[in-house]
Amino acid sequence: MHPYTLLATGDVLLQERFTAHDAGRLIWRSFARADDVFVNVEAALTARRQAADKLICVRADPALATEFAAAHATVATVANNHTTDYGPEGLFDTMSALGAAGVACTGGGDDLQAALRPALRQGRRRVAFFGLASTLPNGAAAGRGRAGLAPVRVLSSFVVDPVTTDESPGMAPFVTTETFPEDVRAAASAIRAAHRRANVVVVGIHWGVPEGWMAAFQGQLATYQRPLAHALVDAGADVVIGHHPHVLHGVEVYRGRPIFYSLGNLVFHLLSPQHGGGALGRPRPPYASWTTLTDEANRLGAIARLTWAEQSSAPSRIELWPVWLDDLGNPEYATSSRAKAAIERVASASRGFGVRVIPRRLGARMIGVVEV
Repeated sequence: MHPYTLLATGDVLLQERFTAHDAGRLIWRSFARADDVFVNVEAALTARRQAADKLICVRADPALATEFAAAHATVATVANNHTTDYGPEGLFDTMSALGAAGVACTGGGDDLQAALRPALRQGRRRVAFFGLASTLPNGAAAGRGRAGLAPVRVLSSFVVDPVTTDESPGMAPFVTTETFPEDVRAAASAIRAAHRRANVVVVGIHWGVPEGWMAAFQGQLATYQRPLAHALVDAGADVVIGHHPHVLHGVEVYRGRPIFYSLGNLVFHLLSPQHGGGALGRPRPPYASWTTLTDEANRLGAIARLTWAEQSSAPSRIELWPVWLDDLGNPEYATSSRAKAAIERVASASRGFGVRVIPRRLGARMIGVVEV
């Protein structure tokens, strides 16, 4: 059986064309050589203007769906906190535009069964792609007879030690989180069914917390993330691709399967003054400012390159190709110093999982290799 290569990216929050910039052409050439390229489309591709009542709403011209085809993306997840910003109609506009551009979609649908239906790719491997979301605006989750996103809902609890808070009034509580068991069971059932039919199962999931939106003492991950990731692998996922924090997080290898907790950004046009810094839809309390989404850490991302050399469903080689976003939010391969910073950031976060990420040269570029 021939080797199979998958490239998976960070978030793509677009407002204009991104493939025409010269600095990124090497990235799109790399994409063209892969068997599949899996992306997260983090904007409603719609002309509708009736925005949801939420903190940040994002939409883009549906004609920009052709940019994903120009970048050689083959599969997109729409399961995130922005594709329903303009209602279920905006979600369907997004899926329709991507489909017309030749990009397969997963993660959304007319009801829960449709939202949990994988996108299937038949090439050197039969590969099933899923999109799930724990970042669910009110009403965004698909259900029986309800359109929306494939959900893994999360319950949050706030823990306060009165002795410590008396000493430091105003300090943040510790937030504990747990998933809804019925959502995990539904997702696991769909993954198990796909695992019986496919050689490889890829799960993209929108989860976690952006940097600066969670107390520093809690670390990078919400407490529900690792148990959920393990449950997805136990059900048959061969790789888990995390999105939403907009910065690089660590990599875990569980039962030989990689879990990328966040790959940061691939395209993030909110970095541009033209598109970023707008008014927040719910400004009180002041949960966030644009600076937490547009600093240096948001400009570092990575492309995960996974190779399956044999018939085994576990990847035989796992690489991270660092990218850097310019002032407009468009990507290029990171220079050596920036690539080194990206790899060290991931390596530092991965040590707690017992995983080593080792810098290596790939021609003129520096990449990270994840020990399997």
